[in-house]
Amino acid sequence: MNPYQEIFETIIELSKEAGYATFDYLPDENQAYPFVYVGYQQNIDKITSTRLLGKTHIQIDVYAEHDRRFEVSQILNDLLNVIAHHRRTRNFKYAVVNSESQLMGDNTTDIPLVHGILELEIQYS
Repeated sequence: MNPYQEIFETIIELSKEAGYATFDYLPDENQAYPFVYVGYQQNIDKITSTRLLGKTHIQIDVYAEHDRRFEVSQILNDLLNVIAHHRRTRNFKYAVVNSESQLMGDNTTDIPLVHGILELEIQYS
């Protein structure tokens, strides 16, 4: 089993279980706000003499109307807590070892949005 794919799928499931509309693609304009998009992932393997270890960087994006900045901030914080405390996929243990977040304006649609980004560094074993 691929640990990186399991971590990716676990994050999507945890976000959905927390009650957020969550996608692994950017939905079309008919999707209501806020929504969560999990797309970017970078994987780094560490090969030892006995097993393969690794870490992954995953970016979680949250989009909402510009006047819902506080809600986006709450969603980012909630997702960080849920993911960090879960610590397991079906076949692997993981730990969130670093996180960064940011909020910014987004004018890529006809309405002004707030775009929250949560970047996680996750190690698995």
